[in-house]
Amino acid sequence: KTNLQESIHVIEDQVAYMDKIVSDLQAFVRPVKIDKKPLSLKELISTVLETVSIPGNISVQICNSGDSFEVKADPYLLKRVLINLVTNAVQAMPQGGNLSVATDINSAGLVSISVKDTGLGIPEKIRSQIFTPLFTTKPRGQGFGLAVCKRVIEAHGGSIHYKSVEGQGTEFVIVFPSS
Repeated sequence: KTNLQESIHVIEDQVAYMDKIVSDLQAFVRPVKIDKKPLSLKELISTVLETVSIPGNISVQICNSGDSFEVKADPYLLKRVLINLVTNAVQAMPQGGNLSVATDINSAGLVSISVKDTGLGIPEKIRSQIFTPLFTTKPRGQGFGLAVCKRVIEAHGGSIHYKSVEGQGTEFVIVFPSS
């Protein structure tokens, strides 16, 4: 009985993994259709942080300078981008560390969301490839995550960039219009 339960668990894991591959591939080959709706960044970030499994050795800090502001963006796609960035940040800190997510909106109506970790950093030699589809350093990665993030943010009329220091961490910042 235990072997059967273990086998079922392994099969469920593999099915979830295949489902992720297929949905990443679909997200990449399809044109990005944006369905903008008013949304609270504060709520979106708490949903993202509840969705991603964050180990106890990682402390999380949230800094919402525009605490109550609403923006117009595609809630599903923006959530997907943030889940990807937070997941990458967590994976970059196998020994633990600090994760900080900060939001801001400037007078020109540009929203910025920063996801910063104190992890391993991105090695210099692969930096030019991190947004390239199919490029991955993860044993179970497909290399669509950051490529899809870039397409989604650009479809919102925005941009994504990062700063990284090997051994000290990485910060990804997405910027897009608030309406």
